[in-house]
Amino acid sequence: MRAVVKCFACLTTITPLALATPQGDSAPSYYLRGFYKLLDQEPTWQLSDAAPWQVAKNETWVNPRLVKWGYVPVVHAAERYYCLIDHSARTGSHIVEWIFICGDPGTTEWLFNNNRRPVLRLYGGP
Repeated sequence: MRAVVKCFACLTTITPLALATPQGDSAPSYYLRGFYKLLDQEPTWQLSDAAPWQVAKNETWVNPRLVKWGYVPVVHAAERYYCLIDHSARTGSHIVEWIFICGDPGTTEWLFNNNRRPVLRLYGGP
């Protein structure tokens, strides 16, 4: 019974990633339950809608420097974003979580040019 519960708990933590649907040479699409949106350089949780998140490939607006440093260019509901994707276990846990921190190109480039990375405060402290 415990194995079933652990398996179910593991599957529910992966559900924000949902399913990738590669279609030939086109970029994969992801359906997210929610994401952290960069507002004033501070990640804020937002629920996502049913529109897919599509990885941008060979687009003119994509900055190769940001991609090199781990930002993934995506398009969602006709808006452009750069996302940092963290898929590691939190400190003290063995459960892997997928966390998406996404910001518009202007905010993301400002953070990168000022040598800052978004900080996600999950514990509620300063």
